[in-house]
Amino acid sequence: MSSNVPIVRQISWPAFAIVFAITLAFLFAFEYIFQTDDVFIGVIIFSILAIVLRMTVPRSHRKGMKALKQNDFETAIPHFKESVDYFTRNKWVDKYRVITVLSSSKMCYREMGLCNIAFCYSQTMQAEKAKALYEEILEEYPDNGIAYYALNSINTFSNKNNEPS
Repeated sequence: MSSNVPIVRQISWPAFAIVFAITLAFLFAFEYIFQTDDVFIGVIIFSILAIVLRMTVPRSHRKGMKALKQNDFETAIPHFKESVDYFTRNKWVDKYRVITVLSSSKMCYREMGLCNIAFCYSQTMQAEKAKALYEEILEEYPDNGIAYYALNSINTFSNKNNEPS
């Protein structure tokens, strides 16, 4: 049942505009604070800040994604669970991810983590766990297309397997 790993990068355009505005504000402030005409230094410092935030805040999520891309689904599950736990405890970090992580993602990290756990379950032949988790995701995030279509696929395949020959 193993398939290509679905990598979805839905962008929230308003969040993208905010990240862009933060970038411009940072560069503008940097120029006036340090009285330098060299924008390059501001770009370098902002880039370092963005990289550090993206590498440290969603650390478990990144580890899970690395395992997922290597088709190591068993290893990815605990990393995504840790990520979901972190973003459940620190809801404000996820809610304001446009500032805390400089992320313009449409989907919050908690939602992504839950979808990734369910996907990993489906890839490790734990269809019932995947189905239950996708149903939970749809209760909490009713507009989640990934969970909706994955649940439909699971239901379709399980119905075909239960039909008499």
